[in-house]
Amino acid sequence: MAKAVGRNRVTGGLRDWPAGVPAPLTAFIGRERELPEVAALVLAGRLVTLIGAGGVGKTRLAIEAAVSVRSVFADGVDLVDLSAVTAAALLPGAIAAALGIEERAGPASADRLAAVLRPQQRLLVLDNCEHLREGCAALAADLLGRCPRMTVLATSRESLAVPGEVTWRVPSLTFPWPEHLPALAELENFEAAELFLARARAADPGLSLGPADAAAVTSICFHLDGIPLALELAAARVGALGLEAIARRLTGSFELLARPGGGPARHQTLRASVEWSHQLLAGGERALFRRLAVFAGGWTLEAAEAACAGPPVPAGQVARLLAALADKSLVQVERPDHGTRYRLLEVIRAFAHERLAASGEETALRMGHARYFAEFGERSAPLLIGPRQADRARHLDQETENLRAARRWCAEDPARAGLGLRLASGLWEYWHIRGRLDEGSGWLEEALSAAAEPADARAAALNGLGVIEMLRGKYDHGLELFRQSIDLYAELGDLRGQSRALAHLGNGLALTGDAQGSRRVFDEGLSVATESGDDWQLAFALYLGGWAATVSGDAAAARQQVTRSRDLFARTGDRRAVAYALAGLGTAMRLDGETAEAVPVLRESMCIFSELPERWGVLVVAEVLAEAEAVAGHWAPVATLAGLIDSLGERIGGQLFPHQQGTLDEVTARAESELGTAFADARSLGQAIGRSDGIAAALWPDAAEPVQLAVAPGWPLTAREHEVAELVTEGLTNRQIAGRLFIAERTVDTHVARILAKLGCTSRAQVAVIVATSRRSREPA
Repeated sequence: MAKAVGRNRVTGGLRDWPAGVPAPLTAFIGRERELPEVAALVLAGRLVTLIGAGGVGKTRLAIEAAVSVRSVFADGVDLVDLSAVTAAALLPGAIAAALGIEERAGPASADRLAAVLRPQQRLLVLDNCEHLREGCAALAADLLGRCPRMTVLATSRESLAVPGEVTWRVPSLTFPWPEHLPALAELENFEAAELFLARARAADPGLSLGPADAAAVTSICFHLDGIPLALELAAARVGALGLEAIARRLTGSFELLARPGGGPARHQTLRASVEWSHQLLAGGERALFRRLAVFAGGWTLEAAEAACAGPPVPAGQVARLLAALADKSLVQVERPDHGTRYRLLEVIRAFAHERLAASGEETALRMGHARYFAEFGERSAPLLIGPRQADRARHLDQETENLRAARRWCAEDPARAGLGLRLASGLWEYWHIRGRLDEGSGWLEEALSAAAEPADARAAALNGLGVIEMLRGKYDHGLELFRQSIDLYAELGDLRGQSRALAHLGNGLALTGDAQGSRRVFDEGLSVATESGDDWQLAFALYLGGWAATVSGDAAAARQQVTRSRDLFARTGDRRAVAYALAGLGTAMRLDGETAEAVPVLRESMCIFSELPERWGVLVVAEVLAEAEAVAGHWAPVATLAGLIDSLGERIGGQLFPHQQGTLDEVTARAESELGTAFADARSLGQAIGRSDGIAAALWPDAAEPVQLAVAPGWPLTAREHEVAELVTEGLTNRQIAGRLFIAERTVDTHVARILAKLGCTSRAQVAVIVATSRRSREPA
């Protein structure tokens, strides 16, 4: 891929470099988006402040932006480095010295500066304002008020808070992630990697890279969060240590990131740069800052209030102090799908952890952190089987590193084993949904072997591990775990838990060939579920009973049970469960000889699973679809689905049940025979799709809508389109319609597009009018 024009340059060349700005010694790399944005702000405003963490490159960006607009400022561009200025009273003198204003009549003052600058069209760059923020703010406001043709571009770790100020937060350079490791040739498409390699080659002109070095460079850029100063300090060590040694030594350490020589002291080591910011904090801010090191991968305000409050940080002050740390660029603020989150850059977190370890607070903070996330996991468990499941699963995605950190803490001391059991027991459904079966098995085995209490958490963990072990092909172990869970739930008098574990046991017995035992257990499970009065538990028992009937070859019983379970699941608002019921219904229909009619039902199930995403569900439906495609003689899709199942099963650490795998092997062998050399390509396509998350969209990018009958003669909409159109008439959004009908939002998008085309409409309002008119015309007189 070609680089963007303008990268790796010194802007404007050095011959016409402004005299008032020090000329850089190295090339300016990256910032294709930032540089023109900042330059435009400088041209449009009077006071622009670049804010960001230490070492993120505020000064260099300010210099390049100032130089890029120098032609607009007839009287010049000047940089004033304020890092060595120790008091606000000395600011006028520092500015005067930078501008070459002689102090003939005594020390410089704001009045003298204003007198000189008033007629000038000048850009003044005030660099490193954070330690004299109030003084810089007052002086900048005074000069700008008296010098109408002057502009100030400031750099600081927090805003100056001057009326009319425009703040612009300087981000880290873009960097690759180890989870998506780029090829060596693609590395320099990331700004951080480009900067690091440029500086590394300057330090070691003989540096030669091989394909294996991409992982080391990626790790370095990732662990240094794309911070230019950190990257440059690390690059200076390449000649002495090599890339792999640097990558191994970076995590949690500042010792490697030091550079002797000239320049500001805070730029000679990364520790000094962070210490510069730390010294500017008030007492409560310092306490909260070090305590935030307990979090891994970010946190919410609720989590900070729960884990970090305590003298001198009252719970009611956490929000204010957290905002102050964010204002000072020590805490990063992010706004993903699930509300506002905060995080520390890894190099800053390492510094904060040093302070936490030295404070004597770490043990108490770790315990508070683990308790919060154990409670969070317990609160999450019931939400993963209802209408909020997708939202809760995404929230758990965001907290994965915190959950893992809490697990490690609990595992270090037997006295914390009960807390570890609580933590693990609340997460098994999440591991199932996300297909992280090996990880889930490891957590649960560890927690169950370490603690026998609390009993309710143990019962849930036994049931959850049983499910995961069945999916991993460890059937005997899974069945025994279900039995232990049932007994413990019975002792506790927990009918809901007992009902669920009984349903799992009944299904497991059916899958392992014990039809008689399965029927007996399902009868007991239905009785307990009915007694519990919980519609979801009853639906779940019916659903797994339907699957067991399918395995036994009883299509009629299977259809009856899964249809009833689908309706009950719909009543509870559980889309994931509806998708499973649809998968069961489609399987029963195929078993009953209605293969063509089963395909759209199975596809709808796959679309919901793919949208969530629920990876095990995708695996199950893919196998049934492969059977259906084989019946229709569509061998290329069979090969593609077989490849998908292979790669997805490997990805999640799960496997099909024996009866499914046997059937898949048969149809795959037939597909290979029918397709010949084309089989390998079709299978490879499926393997690639299985490694992605948008599986349904990748399988059917241009899928035709299943054929449906029109509502009435002459009415162009199918029954499903008419149903969607009625909901459009009610004013529902596509997402709301998807939730109401338990179908994928992407499917609703397709329906609405076709409705508009068929009715000749350009807006949803027109659809509403036509549908209402049609409804009246069909009503009896």
